[in-house]
Amino acid sequence: MHEQTGVIIEIEEEALGLLVHGDDDLVFHAVHPAVQRLHGKRFNDGVAARREAMKAFRSAA
Repeated sequence: MHEQTGVIIEIEEEALGLLVHGDDDLVFHAVHPAVQRLHGKRFNDGVAARREAMKAFRSAA
């Protein structure tokens, strides 16, 4: 059985989404309305996912 693990992406203590390990990548699961356009998007690494989530959050403000 494969155990799934994830990382919460936050900005200023506000949860934006959960990054979950896929087969060969990371899948973003949006929890904040400002980053819903990223829901289901796949990333090669957590740095890229965090960068995109922060851009989406800031552009929604």
